[in-house]
Amino acid sequence: MKALTFNNVLKELDALGEKLRHAASQVESDRQQALSCLEDELLYTIAYIGIPSEFIPFRQWDYQACHYSDHIDMLEYLSRFDASGLMMLPGASLSARAVTTLGTPEQQAFFFSRFNKPPCWAFFAVTEPDVGSDTQSIASQLTPTENGYLLNARKKFIGGAQLASVGLVFAREDNRQLLVMVEPEQAAPHMTITPLQQFGLQGSNLTELEINGLAVTPDRILGHDRKGLNQGLAALGQVFERHRPMVSAMALGTAYGLLQVLDNTPLTADQQRWHAQQWRTYHLLRRQLSDIAVRYQSGQSHYHTTSQLKRHCTLFVETVAHRMPHLLSEQAWLEDTPLRRRCRDALAFEYMEGTANIHLMNSFRCYTARGGVCAHVS
Repeated sequence: MKALTFNNVLKELDALGEKLRHAASQVESDRQQALSCLEDELLYTIAYIGIPSEFIPFRQWDYQACHYSDHIDMLEYLSRFDASGLMMLPGASLSARAVTTLGTPEQQAFFFSRFNKPPCWAFFAVTEPDVGSDTQSIASQLTPTENGYLLNARKKFIGGAQLASVGLVFAREDNRQLLVMVEPEQAAPHMTITPLQQFGLQGSNLTELEINGLAVTPDRILGHDRKGLNQGLAALGQVFERHRPMVSAMALGTAYGLLQVLDNTPLTADQQRWHAQQWRTYHLLRRQLSDIAVRYQSGQSHYHTTSQLKRHCTLFVETVAHRMPHLLSEQAWLEDTPLRRRCRDALAFEYMEGTANIHLMNSFRCYTARGGVCAHVS
């Protein structure tokens, strides 16, 4: 069994990155053809990181050896080729952390056993059309009945739901906030999944979900029998804390890919200075990302620093993308369709794992709550 570490897969990542790039170029016209470009065991192996090892069919890899920093390094490197293609991969999405944190052994087996036959997708549904991701204002409701509950929910900006065989829906029962396991195929009579039009990162395949009167038994509710009112909310915080650095990694990888294009572009002296400054900014943010990954692995992560980094990384990749058409020749810009698409993708990271305003509030609120004195949040 080989350790699943960044160094052990590095020599394969360039070839995998080209597969991501090819898939992303197909997704706007033929999603099924795009998915077929991703049929690669090592790609699936990386996509399954976070799923308990007993439910993973790729037995030649030691997932226990894969630290969080290894995963971050893989995501950043592959995003240099195409982050949209990376988002098309199967896996448990954000759900894995919540299920492993709150789920009983029986619930984990129910949720993860299907991943033994790849490819398999899952979804994680929190955001709502009227209140966004404000967990205190979620309107999705679990209503008690004689045999369990009825679930009514409307969710928006949910990735992967069209392909998913299982997912989690965030809802409330009175003043309790809970996560409900839902199987789209069985829930089909009560559930509609509508694809949303996207400008960037089309590989994420965002959808709107509507669930009306779906019968739910207590064993499908994570943490249902545990004491405390905020089991779902606590799990949600852990999910976001793990995944926000991943979005930062994909944004930084995208910026790296764009800056590489400029390495081979004739630039004026002023443009060269700007280009060099962007590379310095990239390396600074990349170091911060590595530090956060190490702290997360050791259980010492700070919620406000993940928000700060996510905001800084998304602003950075947007800055680079906005400048690209002004630095390339008109012909080079118009003839490079994949480059224009990646610049569009760069503008879509802002709303993933919380918008900029959410992270400004997180950065200030969490930092001051720990006794810090925040002179400014930029």
